[in-house]
Amino acid sequence: IRDRLDRAQAEKPRIARLADRVAGWFVGILLLVATAVAIWWSLHAPEHAFAITLSVLVVTCPCALSLATPTAVTAASGALTRMGLLTTRGHALETLAQVSHVLFDKTGTLTRGVLQLSGVHLLSERADQERCLALAAALESGSEHPVAKALVARAERVPQVGELVAVPGSGMRGTIEGRRYRIGNRSYVADMSGQDRQGAVESDATQVYLGDTDGLLARFELRDELRSDAGAAIDRLRGLGLTVEILSGDAPGAVERVAAELDIGTARSGMRPDDKLARVRELQATGHKVAMVGDGVNDAPVLAGADVSVAMGQGAQLAHASADMVVLSEHLTVLPAGVAKARRTRAIIKQNLSWAVLYNVMAVPLAAAGLVAPWMAAIGMSASSLVVVFNALRLKSD
Repeated sequence: IRDRLDRAQAEKPRIARLADRVAGWFVGILLLVATAVAIWWSLHAPEHAFAITLSVLVVTCPCALSLATPTAVTAASGALTRMGLLTTRGHALETLAQVSHVLFDKTGTLTRGVLQLSGVHLLSERADQERCLALAAALESGSEHPVAKALVARAERVPQVGELVAVPGSGMRGTIEGRRYRIGNRSYVADMSGQDRQGAVESDATQVYLGDTDGLLARFELRDELRSDAGAAIDRLRGLGLTVEILSGDAPGAVERVAAELDIGTARSGMRPDDKLARVRELQATGHKVAMVGDGVNDAPVLAGADVSVAMGQGAQLAHASADMVVLSEHLTVLPAGVAKARRTRAIIKQNLSWAVLYNVMAVPLAAAGLVAPWMAAIGMSASSLVVVFNALRLKSD
């Protein structure tokens, strides 16, 4: 957490880089103005030339301009971390304030991700329940997905598996006792034998199929519970003017049940990782800023492709590495709080930059006219920096 927070603070957001460039130009212009002031006063009142030139240089120190953004971002990032939302990349806060759509994965994100096996349906006379559970646990032993954890937990013994391969968005395949098996969605598993690719059973549970080269062996049904604060989080996001969608690889019945409970109008099921990424690209192509919230290895591509991405703390490490923010508290209500804080941060940054510009526009002519003594210039410069810092510190408590 500390290393990722350090990385976020080391990466400057776009507005901070812009302020630094402006500050660089400002210094160059200031030196030219100071030179012109020194020449003019040397010709008209040499005894005042040094003091007035010094006042111009001191009063217009670009500290306030350079502090305007980093102080606000640092204060907001610290406040969000205490709330349970870790910012891991510098642009995250700035981008989060601009998002129009929030896309959610389902399992492990909107739901608790603690799946319980609710049924085992044998699909072949060659299969028995204990054997199918053992095969499923062996194939899922190399996965971090909540489905895998639920199946592994129910198996009494786990046979050795070789040539284990994960196929993102589809399932797992491997060799057990010299025979090839697959576990995952129906079409992927059925494709191994070339039989029964269609005809999925309608259910509001998550369905996982097991099969070999001769056909389907079993169907596992797993159920999950919504996070207790999922409804409140979705309502608050909508209250902030954001559009919410579900992008899930699960079966239609399970996705529709969650969408109905949360009153989410757009919910897409059976989506592979590239399908999710295509939806993000579609929204981005129409000018929308997109936030993606996910937890699994399958979500890594879409997390990396979204404008700003959020990974759940209990999710896969690859999802954490691809995300711009990580939910440490496991409470979804930190998401609308994060959006509100990001918007507040953007407003504070604009206030700070406006103050820095206004201060310098007022201070330079006064100092050049000889109306500001050097000691007054020093106090004014320090005061302008303090105004920016104290304004930013309001983000720690707002």
